[in-house]
Amino acid sequence: MKKFVVAGLVGLTALTSLGPIANAMPLSGLFARMTEAGKGDLPVVKVQSADAGRIGQLEEQIRSLNGRIEEMSFQLLQMQEQIRKFQEDNEFRFQDIESGKSSGKKSGALDAPKTNDQASVTPEVTESPEPAAPVDGDMAAAVPGAAPPPATLGQIIFDENGNPVSATTDIEPGANATLPGVDTGMADQGTAGIDGNAAAGQQTAALGNAGDLYQSAYGHVLSGDYGLAEQEFRQYLEAFPEGEKAADASFWMGEAQYSQGNFSDAAKTFLNAHQTYGKSPKAPEMLLKLGMSLGALDNKETACATLREVNKRYPQASAAVKAKVTSEQSRFGC
Repeated sequence: MKKFVVAGLVGLTALTSLGPIANAMPLSGLFARMTEAGKGDLPVVKVQSADAGRIGQLEEQIRSLNGRIEEMSFQLLQMQEQIRKFQEDNEFRFQDIESGKSSGKKSGALDAPKTNDQASVTPEVTESPEPAAPVDGDMAAAVPGAAPPPATLGQIIFDENGNPVSATTDIEPGANATLPGVDTGMADQGTAGIDGNAAAGQQTAALGNAGDLYQSAYGHVLSGDYGLAEQEFRQYLEAFPEGEKAADASFWMGEAQYSQGNFSDAAKTFLNAHQTYGKSPKAPEMLLKLGMSLGALDNKETACATLREVNKRYPQASAAVKAKVTSEQSRFGC
């Protein structure tokens, strides 16, 4: 019995000693709370990483939108140039129609001149007293004081306003029909006019050849005479719009305009050339020069968009063209 009493006292003492330990239990609860708090912070980290991903997506969308805006501005420029081209073509056709009517009236007036607009050049010579004996034709020039018979040397044709238009002579080749002691120079002028007309005909025939006209214009580009080169390339394109060198002629005409500082005309020429000959070997250079012309006009955004299109549309372009694109992009700050 005493053993049971002692065991009960020992157990009671043990329970009493466990009280401070039970009071220390909140410390373990504190650790539990800290662990739960740490677990609660994990969703915050996940939210922050999701925000970073969304920001990256937004940046990509902004870049894509900027590219679309630049592409739309390039297309808008093309539409504006097409509208201007249509307007210029309409104005040119109207002017051509009006000039055709006016030239028809003028040519009609010149084809049927009035009779009082023509005047015969007949020198008036005072007749001297006839000698006693008649003198035959060639002997009259040897007789002192004898005047040559009156003769019509030619005609002067006037227009309706009274201005001289042309003159004709009745002098036979090799004949000396001038007045005694007077040098009119008509014979020399007639010969010079014939030779000049022949030379002009030969030059026109030479320039009427497509190859000769192109080579002449290209020679002016090489010599630095860009004004004449532009004029002759324009003549080539008007005379031979479907010619073998039409694409090259369009490019070099724009190059001549660019070299003269006519950047607006050059941009129009390169744009029209690229739209017409987009598959020609000169197409990458046309697009490159279009971007350079736009950059020279301080339209740098559209110029950069145009330069980017060179590598996109023509990945097989020459190394020189690609290097020039890179340098122009650096120059314009693309």
